[in-house]
Amino acid sequence: MSEDTKSSGPHPNNKESLEQAAMQDNSMQDVHAQLMREKEEPHEGFSPVPIVLMFLFAALCFWGGVYLVHYSAKFRWDAYSPYFDPNADKPAPVEIPLFVRGQKVFAQQCAVCHQASGAGVPGVYPPMVGSSWVTEHPEVLARILINGLNGPIEVKGNTYNGNMPAFGPGGLNLSDKDLAGVMTYIRQEWGNEASDMTVAMVTDYQAAYASRSTPWTAPELKEGLGPVPEPEPVVEEAAEGEAAEAEEPHAEEAAH
Repeated sequence: MSEDTKSSGPHPNNKESLEQAAMQDNSMQDVHAQLMREKEEPHEGFSPVPIVLMFLFAALCFWGGVYLVHYSAKFRWDAYSPYFDPNADKPAPVEIPLFVRGQKVFAQQCAVCHQASGAGVPGVYPPMVGSSWVTEHPEVLARILINGLNGPIEVKGNTYNGNMPAFGPGGLNLSDKDLAGVMTYIRQEWGNEASDMTVAMVTDYQAAYASRSTPWTAPELKEGLGPVPEPEPVVEEAAEGEAAEAEEPHAEEAAH
């Protein structure tokens, strides 16, 4: 082989010759082509916002709107105080009288046995109408309802031997207001003319008897009774009386 022939081929130390030889390799060209296909083509513009961020932004806007509507004080110009209450001028809810509340409780819990008329069931459930157990000392009725009653009891000349369930913490666990209401209703309905039962009275009786775990018997009901609580003064009637007394001097002055 001549020296010319040797010099015409690629020299192993020649960099350009090596690159030219590599570019002529078909396998290498296929690899490069594959890499170019898999690589994303660059483009101008902005990438779209992820859908999760869009929902998050919408939820934040919705919460902000609800917050503004709820705490904006109806966007009143004079509502500068952070403690402003737009509902302060609304009238207070009307309190249901204890008698009306007690009527509902009696219809739901007591009328099945003692009947809506309060006459009871002869030989089974004692009557409420004209019963001294109901109309006399209020503590007797409170004991019966808070702890229940077991054993024979004589009502209006007839003997009844049943089981009265407890309405206090050991039984139905009615609230003090419901107990005061149903006692007031029983003591004043069907011609009964006994005094009211107040919530304060029931609260005191609950403190005394709520821990008792056994029902009362008829002889126990009238043992160790405390004094009958004085009726609470009626504020409205006193105010009307004071107004009438204030008007009398003016009437006398007008007569002179």
